[in-house]
Amino acid sequence: MKKKGFGQDYSKLEQFYMQNLLDLINKVSPKTGYIIWQEVVDNNVVVKPDTVVEVWKDPWPEELSMVTKLGYRALLSTCWYLNYISYGDDWKKYYKCDPYDFPGTNEQKNLVIGGEACMWGEYVDGSNVITRTWPRASAVAERLWSAQNVTDISDAQGRIEEHRCRMIRRGIKAEPFNGSGHCEYEVDL
Repeated sequence: MKKKGFGQDYSKLEQFYMQNLLDLINKVSPKTGYIIWQEVVDNNVVVKPDTVVEVWKDPWPEELSMVTKLGYRALLSTCWYLNYISYGDDWKKYYKCDPYDFPGTNEQKNLVIGGEACMWGEYVDGSNVITRTWPRASAVAERLWSAQNVTDISDAQGRIEEHRCRMIRRGIKAEPFNGSGHCEYEVDL
């Protein structure tokens, strides 16, 4: 870092690394697009116009606004980190996250092409990855695959509960998401 004149600024090191990596990718495969995390754009790395930027850090509304204002397509994941430990019917917070709820024009909002439910391993391993993922990821899927005006939690609750029951029937150990709901199938222990 000293040799490059970065001082103690690790964002400059990341910018240098990412710029070299993306330049190499462009050289090897100039027609291939790529998806990057938001820090690459935040650190002023020069990227191709068809780049997709994944917004994963807060404040995501401002970040989505900035990324789409620059003309890049975007994915949102900030509000869909399923590995965070919580209690009760936490699926509602995932369902309520609207990837179009940021300051921007309709043209900018059209650049938001989807989202990603994330599951990191700090508190998750083989013993709980399935139960922690399902049915929370169903709430994310509901939000991303439904029309923007489909927002009623009560309606979604029935659909997600029905889907959880389908998963249980198929042997997927999806955790109860709404207290002791009704499902005619049980998880085999």
